[in-house]
Amino acid sequence: MSAPSFSSFNAPPSFSSFPDLEESSSANVAKREIHGSSNEHNTATALQHERAREKRSRKEHESSSSSRLKHRDERDERKERKREKGRHRSKSPRRRGHSPSREGKKSQTKSSRKARDYEKLPESFVKDAKSSSALESNQLFYSDRRGDVLNVQYGGLHTGDIPRYHVVSNSKRVLGLPRSFVIYRRAGKGIEIGISGQRKMSSLTDSTSRALLAQPPTKRLLPSSDVSKYEEQDGFIRLPSRKGPRKPEESYRSITTAKDDSDSSSASEDNEPLSESSDEDSQPTLSAHQQAIATLSQTLTANPTSIPTWIALLRANLSTIPLSSKNAIQARAEVTLSILSRALEAHPSNSQNKVLKILHLKAGEEVWHESKLRAEWEDALKKAKGAEDMDILMEWLEWKIRKGQGGLDAIVDAITRLLNKIGDSVGEDVEIGKLRVFWRATEALRSAGYTERAMAMFQAQAELSFQPPPNILDASFQTKLDSLEEFWDSEVPRTGEENALGWSFWASTQPNNDLQTAPPTSLLPTAPPDLDPYRQWAAQEIIFDTKATMPSRSDAETADPYSMVLFADIRRLLVDIKSSRAKDVFRMIWLSFLGLHVPGFSGSLSGKAMDREDDVGWDDRWNLSHLTRPTRLSSIFPSNESKNALLTDSVAGAIIGREREYSSPFSGLKNWGYGVVDPLDLAGGEPGRVGKSAKGIWGENDMVEVDQAMVRRLFKMLRTGEVNSDENWDVLGLTFELAVSSKSATKASKALLLINQASLVLWGAHAQLERFRGRLDDARKVFQAVLNGSNSTSHPSDGVALLWWNCVETEWLDGKDEQALNVILKSVGIQGAGTGIALLRAKRALEDLIADAQKERTKANERAIVDWVKLRALLELLASEDPKATLNVFDRYAELDGGDTFREALVVSALLMIYYHGSILRKPTPPSILRERAHVAFEIYPSNSIVLGILLETEKGQGVWGRVRSMLGGDVDERSRPKNVMRRAEDVWIARWEKGRWMSEVERTRGGLEAATEHERTKASPVLWRVFIEFEIRVGELKKAKKLLFRAIGECPMVKELYLQAFGPLRSVFVKHELNGLADAMAERGIRLHQGLDEVVESMDGVEDNREGERDELEDEIEYNASELRRLKPY
Repeated sequence: MSAPSFSSFNAPPSFSSFPDLEESSSANVAKREIHGSSNEHNTATALQHERAREKRSRKEHESSSSSRLKHRDERDERKERKREKGRHRSKSPRRRGHSPSREGKKSQTKSSRKARDYEKLPESFVKDAKSSSALESNQLFYSDRRGDVLNVQYGGLHTGDIPRYHVVSNSKRVLGLPRSFVIYRRAGKGIEIGISGQRKMSSLTDSTSRALLAQPPTKRLLPSSDVSKYEEQDGFIRLPSRKGPRKPEESYRSITTAKDDSDSSSASEDNEPLSESSDEDSQPTLSAHQQAIATLSQTLTANPTSIPTWIALLRANLSTIPLSSKNAIQARAEVTLSILSRALEAHPSNSQNKVLKILHLKAGEEVWHESKLRAEWEDALKKAKGAEDMDILMEWLEWKIRKGQGGLDAIVDAITRLLNKIGDSVGEDVEIGKLRVFWRATEALRSAGYTERAMAMFQAQAELSFQPPPNILDASFQTKLDSLEEFWDSEVPRTGEENALGWSFWASTQPNNDLQTAPPTSLLPTAPPDLDPYRQWAAQEIIFDTKATMPSRSDAETADPYSMVLFADIRRLLVDIKSSRAKDVFRMIWLSFLGLHVPGFSGSLSGKAMDREDDVGWDDRWNLSHLTRPTRLSSIFPSNESKNALLTDSVAGAIIGREREYSSPFSGLKNWGYGVVDPLDLAGGEPGRVGKSAKGIWGENDMVEVDQAMVRRLFKMLRTGEVNSDENWDVLGLTFELAVSSKSATKASKALLLINQASLVLWGAHAQLERFRGRLDDARKVFQAVLNGSNSTSHPSDGVALLWWNCVETEWLDGKDEQALNVILKSVGIQGAGTGIALLRAKRALEDLIADAQKERTKANERAIVDWVKLRALLELLASEDPKATLNVFDRYAELDGGDTFREALVVSALLMIYYHGSILRKPTPPSILRERAHVAFEIYPSNSIVLGILLETEKGQGVWGRVRSMLGGDVDERSRPKNVMRRAEDVWIARWEKGRWMSEVERTRGGLEAATEHERTKASPVLWRVFIEFEIRVGELKKAKKLLFRAIGECPMVKELYLQAFGPLRSVFVKHELNGLADAMAERGIRLHQGLDEVVESMDGVEDNREGERDELEDEIEYNASELRRLKPY
């Protein structure tokens, strides 16, 4: 039993009702001197009265106990009638008006009489009475009225806190309780009881109770103005003691003095005016949330053009409406419209802000009528300024795709209209904007089942941009398309196919077209046989969508007309790109389409960083399709063996907790800013790991469902001819080969070096490949041979700074600090040992190199600055062994005027350096340094997977998993930045980080995914819906997955993969007419079906009918033989 809690008493004890013992004792002494005999007589009389009273009570107790069993029922009935009569009297107005005064007079008379009798008692009797009352008080039990907060969370008591009971009287009363208590309601295994006839109290789960609990506090804790009240003494704050060494008489005298002076002080206070504190108390008290909103409103009054303040005000108001509440979507939309309407009208410049306009239109989708919504979107499209408002144009296209009206033809018309809106203006931003539309078109086609058409768009665009004939380079775009159509109709191998030589080669050898032959068509595998025709049909559809990706030719033996793509089907969707950056973007888009995700690439196209406040480039909702592949889903969710792993053991009857086991904190979900980590950096895989199992940004799981031969052909053919661009493209190709096989990567690197031996970038990539293979001596030879002839002051694009850093990192992670220090000194041209003067000169030289690189701010320069800063910080760490001093170096350069990628790269580099120093090299480092740094970095970059992995590593075994869960968990804090799709996927993966705890984190994971599907940032993402449905399937909640599937189809009506879930893993909860309805819906919306569902079902039914007929014939034959046997049996 827990100790009694005194916090539940309504008021502190008051001594005003007790007499002044000191004054009464002194008065008794004076009376004893004057009237001694009368006092003795009074004392004897009082004792006699007390003894007589005890005798009477004893006799009454004996008489009552003898007849208690006989008249118990009659007494209960009389008490019940008295209660009913008293209740009716209390309801009378006349009684209610006079009873309080009468009762007050009786209580006053009784208390005064008791005080007079108490004064007549001797002092010894008073002491005995006080000691006996204190003894009785120690034997009492006090009820703790402070409620359990878990009762509110779960809506009732815990089953272990409910006592056993037996219900009687037709389930209206409980056996053993008085008849006045009746049962009000049942809640699980428990019941709620109350007095009969009173008003029914609301339960903890009612809306009224929830509203009371959700009310803000009416009082605030204000800081004390007395600064010297709690002063630090000897390193700690001395708290005031409540039990001082004062004497009881002094303590008692102070209370009575305050009581006596209360009348005079209250009389003087009545004449004084109200103080300032009373004025403050009379004003309404604002909660912290209300005060924050008021502060934001005042800021906007002074500066109405502050867009971040408007967004902060919106999020502060939306935080009061949880996504899990009833009608939350409509309520949040109305609040958003109200605030953003004020923002757009507050200043003329605000109406041109794309962030406010997009949020305003998306909120209107939940409230406005369809006609008004269409008019608002059309008005936004007309006012858009081409590529400058690319985010608005992309959201308009998303709205058209979500509607799903008109099928695929309507989507193609919308894409064509959008490309015409952008126009033919020249510039990198314009071309990149067109490529964003191009990418969205290919993803929409593949989602609808037209994978061959999407791949044909990539092939035609690659021929148009990378293989044009020389004689049409200066021709118009339409002329190029006409010439490309001739090449397309010739049906020769195209880019990405086997034996493809390109459009330029075909044009130069056009009279001899026999030199190129069409690629052979491969037979597609068939799905394994299944007794259920619906499941068999879905499995075959998935094979067609994933394996038949390349368009076929006219001579192909296929009955599917959509497998062959005509040039007229894709002509309107092609774009004209000329700049080197746009061509590089196209290559990366094609790799992402094939399943090779490049971290941070899609976010870089919108021109905003990954975790910016004003980031509305929400392309990650649809371009992260690699997350829905089976291998990637298996990496997000745990295996069946590790779901229910035992966390405890029993030894000799004692329960012993097992040692906690964790998986690697660096998951396969890689996400960071584009260019923060190089493709062949050790941090791209698992930081600090080298050897055969170490990989770059792509691993073995990424290669499972990728056409490796086709990717190799793309790396060979998609070359721009520019040195810097092609070098980075070759490094990415070596990263791909490393993910497939480290030996093949080394061979490919040597082949590239034979062609371009002067490339420092390729030499550095080759050295990194040797490090990944664990051959550190070979890597040292490469570094030594290359860096001896290089100059640290060469152009940053040459990759000299990266070479020096990789060389130093090789020695440092191998545990050779002295060699690493010598290499740093050599990088700035200082020879000799690392003495004090040499170290100072090296620090000054590195700082000069950083200052020179800052004069010309380019992407290559920023990358070189990061590498030089890492060398400067590592020099500080090796010289002083002080992690704090190393972090100060990074902090000093992070304040420079650089891009978002530059700052993120410095933050990640600082974390990795301290992580290597303490966790990999096992150097003495306070864990709090890395932990606090990781928390700060995670607040700035919550979507960075490297920061997340280091954060989990620092919190491992700390017993504060709730702290991490609150940062990573389900509920969305609207006052912070909304989570993107990759961040939501990381939250799901975190539940399996500690082995054996995945099932205990199911509700938290479900809450996070549910909040994501309700939030305007991610609710239209088919990737997130697919992850949510897969989560419910793996948990075993198929009915919940079915409900989610219908919601997902409503949000993403043109995604075929979502429909097929009903025919595959959710087949057991769907009936035939529901599946037939889904198939009809796909056909009506223009989603491609390779084979009709009716044909498969009828063919399977025909087979079943034939089997049943054969079975009937067999049964008839058996019956005939049995009857003949019985007829001939007697003979």
